[in-house]
Amino acid sequence: MNLKSFILSVALAGCSHVIMAQDRMPIIAYMGVPDWKTSDENFKTLSECGFTVSLYPYASLNLLLKACRSAEKYGVRVIGRCPEMFDAPAKAAPVLKAEKGFYGYFLQDEPNVPQIHERQKEIEALKRYDSTHCFYINLLPCINPDWVISSTKVKNYPEYLRVASATDIQQISFDFYPVTINGIRATWYNNLEMIRRESLASGKPFWGFTLSVPHGLPDAKTEIYPMPTLASLRLQIYSNLAYGAQAIQYFTYWTPGKNEGYTYHDAPVSREGVKTKTYDLVQQMNVELKSVATLFYKAKVTHVNHMGKKLPEGTKHLDVMPVNIRRIITKGSKGALVSQFEKDGHKYLAIVNKSLTSTLGIEIDTLNNQPVQITKTLATVPMQKKYALTAGDILIFRLK
Repeated sequence: MNLKSFILSVALAGCSHVIMAQDRMPIIAYMGVPDWKTSDENFKTLSECGFTVSLYPYASLNLLLKACRSAEKYGVRVIGRCPEMFDAPAKAAPVLKAEKGFYGYFLQDEPNVPQIHERQKEIEALKRYDSTHCFYINLLPCINPDWVISSTKVKNYPEYLRVASATDIQQISFDFYPVTINGIRATWYNNLEMIRRESLASGKPFWGFTLSVPHGLPDAKTEIYPMPTLASLRLQIYSNLAYGAQAIQYFTYWTPGKNEGYTYHDAPVSREGVKTKTYDLVQQMNVELKSVATLFYKAKVTHVNHMGKKLPEGTKHLDVMPVNIRRIITKGSKGALVSQFEKDGHKYLAIVNKSLTSTLGIEIDTLNNQPVQITKTLATVPMQKKYALTAGDILIFRLK
């Protein structure tokens, strides 16, 4: 079996009642199959790429129901929005509630505080008829604190998060895209720190994003976000998991049209519905993610630290070694993200290479023979003293 056939077989293996039962981490296609391209074949293609949820606004309740039924055939569920959700919740919610392929209600993307309060009223109206599905709002990132204050109508970003988490949404979703043509945005990890704190305080899990569509300004000559690479996808996804993310969302799956002043190209599927070269890359990443996510889903992240010469704003250095570890030394220009988490009575350590281009050298001394390495296929192998971790990649160890 060649690599592509293997990837396809693993992707299809995930499309079962297991995903429908929501006992695996959601892998969400933001701007998934659009309403004007709803078909069994297009949801089959989305499923084969490794996605378990498709998110898209629909022009009518009938189109949303059609999408749910096509999606369900391939182990995919739909987060959707349609006018009837707001105009006639007594009509829309009961029929959506009955659909096996329905995951939840898409309320709004990047609202300010007054809009969040309006969305809460809509959630309350829908909950009278359906309290079993998720209510989805995606929040603004904190790329620039001054911009956040003016955009959200609050004093600071943590207050914005508190307002949102006080609503009946079940998760804290935010879309920070750190990888630009000029490198990694300096404020990314501080945003993750603030999201993690609010997630812990509210008891609501957070959902992270990775960028899978290059785009730039309307002249199509000024690119802001570059073509995705395996390293850039890994860095975004594994950093989110290290901070405790309980779902990974891709922006986008289907290539958007011109929207909000941006020019998009080369998402996994083109505007016309044709696979691009990004499709195979995302499919490969999702096979890897589905396996690794098994360890992080419903785990408790207890510590998140950084190592390196210069720490990102808002982060803390790893000063106290994890259990059964004597020493960790890293050698690399961007340093490492170090996460400690617990699941099923075990303690784990994850190390992420924060560089997009360079290998990170890692030396680990253990206190005893309890720590073992967990591969990305979840195999247990003996610890090594030295590792060479490729750009954006992750190492995972079970410590006890």
